[in-house]
Amino acid sequence: MMDQSKFDADLRSDGFRVLNGSQKPNKVSPNHCHEFDARVLVLGGEITITRDNTPVTFRTGQCFEVPAGCMHAEHVGPEGVAVLSGLRRKGPLTREAFESELRREGFEVVHGGQQPCFVEELHAHDFDVRIMVLSGETTVTRDNKAVTFRAGDHCEILAGCQHTTKVGPEGVAYIVGKVCRQAAIS
Repeated sequence: MMDQSKFDADLRSDGFRVLNGSQKPNKVSPNHCHEFDARVLVLGGEITITRDNTPVTFRTGQCFEVPAGCMHAEHVGPEGVAVLSGLRRKGPLTREAFESELRREGFEVVHGGQQPCFVEELHAHDFDVRIMVLSGETTVTRDNKAVTFRAGDHCEILAGCQHTTKVGPEGVAYIVGKVCRQAAIS
């Protein structure tokens, strides 16, 4: 059984973007491939990965990898699945790939923007958010650390994270994904 803290640390040291996620019971994703390497630790439930017509089921504490370009199918077990996963992209993240990833992971995708110098006071959402800036810039402050995101940059704000935002002088246009991550496993 893999230790979650060690798995997380290994992902980060190997250059993976770390994500917590869950999928609904019995979800089936037919044969497809990703533009990124994926490394996954099952935290609860089970998922079956089929490669070369060979299904392998992974349960709590087990991990697996799916390299970029590897054709595979996914079938979530009857209780759903909760995972800690890492994604590592070989090149820059394109707008199309970002939107495709959001949709594949069950995010509602919205194209939007804000007027120049728009400010949001300290707040939190009850859903996870991923944002890719298309033009302009926005500064997100969380944990007293301000980070400015410009065209091509992306960030994730998890449900419950207290943050503020401030749009730059040209305004900002973005793609945003929103998803409620209710625990799939009780």
